[in-house]
Amino acid sequence: MSTPYEIDISLSPETVKELKDGGYALYGFKAVKSTVVGAAPLVWFTDLNFLNTTRVKWTEQYQAYISTDQIISNGVIDASANVDINLGQTANVDEDQNLTPVSEGTPLAISIFNQSSMPLTAGISQMNNGAANPMCAIPLHGNMLDVVVPIEKVLLTFASNTVNTGTVIYKAYASGLLIDLTADSTRAVSFDINKGWAWDGGTWGVPVKANESLVPLLIEDS
Repeated sequence: MSTPYEIDISLSPETVKELKDGGYALYGFKAVKSTVVGAAPLVWFTDLNFLNTTRVKWTEQYQAYISTDQIISNGVIDASANVDINLGQTANVDEDQNLTPVSEGTPLAISIFNQSSMPLTAGISQMNNGAANPMCAIPLHGNMLDVVVPIEKVLLTFASNTVNTGTVIYKAYASGLLIDLTADSTRAVSFDINKGWAWDGGTWGVPVKANESLVPLLIEDS
């Protein structure tokens, strides 16, 4: 049975009003490990329906995907094909760009093997509040294998930008908080529109500044 994860965000009524009046949304990013040069983080989820207590929930349910979209700043990656997959499995991509999961693979990782000569964009998606959204985009050359390890680290930020899920983002467009859930599947944080993010001061929370590069935070070298 997959582990359920949850982040509880506390917001004052004043902050909720200011955020909604200002057209803000809650954005989430998810970290992975990959050694492939050119890997990029994607907007994992957006939420306009935040309240005084907002819960971000997800489970260890994954998909492998491929796309013909290019990895460019602010570009959107739309999956042209995807398949449910478990850790330790490999998704084989045939000449017709069909994905087939097989049991062979790297433990605790998801592998994507391009058996065609066509270069693609690939990555993994993870379930969040009932939807599987891509969380990274990685170049996948012809006849090559990409190996991705999902990490239970989430970056949260409130911003007024209108950005869709699957958008390539290289720099934080507002201050945020990187939350590590590898040691505890539940975390509690709070946000004030003037004071920013707060938590219990533990090392599991790392503040992120606006315009800070996201690649070193969300694409770890495995």
